[in-house]
Amino acid sequence: MHWKNSTQFSEALPMLDNLTKPYEGFPLADLSRHQCKWPVNRAQAGELHLFCGEVVQNGHPYCVEHCRKAYSSPRA
Repeated sequence: MHWKNSTQFSEALPMLDNLTKPYEGFPLADLSRHQCKWPVNRAQAGELHLFCGEVVQNGHPYCVEHCRKAYSSPRA
């Protein structure tokens, strides 16, 4: 993208900042049935619980990474 002036660049900074913010998760109400429902924060009662949101593994409520965690045997 070519910036014609510094004002255009300054106005784009908030948008660019959103792309580089750390992943925080998604509220359950915002997820479709095709998105991972693995909780990603340690919300207390009354706080917003956030969930992974990645594409689910076929037939499961979780993405591939979280299926591995959910369905693996505990280590001795």
